[in-house]
Amino acid sequence: MAIVLFILIAGLWAAFLLPSFFDHRNQTPKSTTKDFARTKQLLAAVSSARPDSEDYVRHHAQVRRTRTLLGLGIAAVLTLGVATWTGSVPWLWLTIAIDIAFAGYITVLLTIKQQGAMPRASVLPIPATEVARPALSPLESWVEPAPYEESKTVRVIAG
Repeated sequence: MAIVLFILIAGLWAAFLLPSFFDHRNQTPKSTTKDFARTKQLLAAVSSARPDSEDYVRHHAQVRRTRTLLGLGIAAVLTLGVATWTGSVPWLWLTIAIDIAFAGYITVLLTIKQQGAMPRASVLPIPATEVARPALSPLESWVEPAPYEESKTVRVIAG
């Protein structure tokens, strides 16, 4: 029995100590060159990023939305767990409030996505043409007609 215990302890020590002996391979020039290349690519990506570009803004908005959804989801699960564990009604009300906020946020995101998918209609102005004046009756011919106002119209062409 003592030999089995000794082998078990020696195996555990070997499991913890042997990786440190083989760890020196990570510091070879090949891996440091790869680390340098990876760092250089990261710096190039950061330096070429333009904060005023549409892609940059869209990416960061997506990251914010993902973090918000993740935070609301974790908060909902944690408050439900606490409410179940403690049997507390206030924690249950907090869980329900967080669930409502979670559902509302998803609804807003889906509405924004749906509006973005809808095609926009193009508005083209109609070129000005000569507008015919209404014919004057014989009784109105002696009165100077008022200037006829041209109505402004546009033509909407669905795209």
